[in-house]
Amino acid sequence: METRFARALIVLGGLVATLAATAPAHAQTRAQAQTQAEYVCRTPEAGVWINDMAEVRQIRRIEIESFCEGEGENVRAAVRMRAFTRCSPRDCKWGWQPAYRTAGGRLIARFPGFFGAREIQVIFMGRRIEALVTIDPHDPTEPDSYHAAILARE
Repeated sequence: METRFARALIVLGGLVATLAATAPAHAQTRAQAQTQAEYVCRTPEAGVWINDMAEVRQIRRIEIESFCEGEGENVRAAVRMRAFTRCSPRDCKWGWQPAYRTAGGRLIARFPGFFGAREIQVIFMGRRIEALVTIDPHDPTEPDSYHAAILARE
């Protein structure tokens, strides 16, 4: 009886030792995979960008967020953008919209509105971005308008 019990303890001890040895390796590979996915999902434009020289109705602030969508091998970067124009007494928010990268490397987001749509193209320039804003009114008799702004990272 004692020998059976002793053998069972030895087998159980070996099993526990094996699990203990492989658990950190499994946890490490999971952590590495998560870190790699976060790296893939990070975009250089992510952050808060400010235009201190903005005039009324021009881009004052742009917030860009990047995050992962999907799981496993289907993980991909997703980006969203929020814009603010200079208004009085406080800046006007345009809300969050998905942003897409063009073949030329620009980020583009379209913001629908009551009187028209606005489109922002972001060109990354290291510590600054250039925002090209197109205002497309719904009224066909009104022409499109444009302005550009250089924003610095907050």
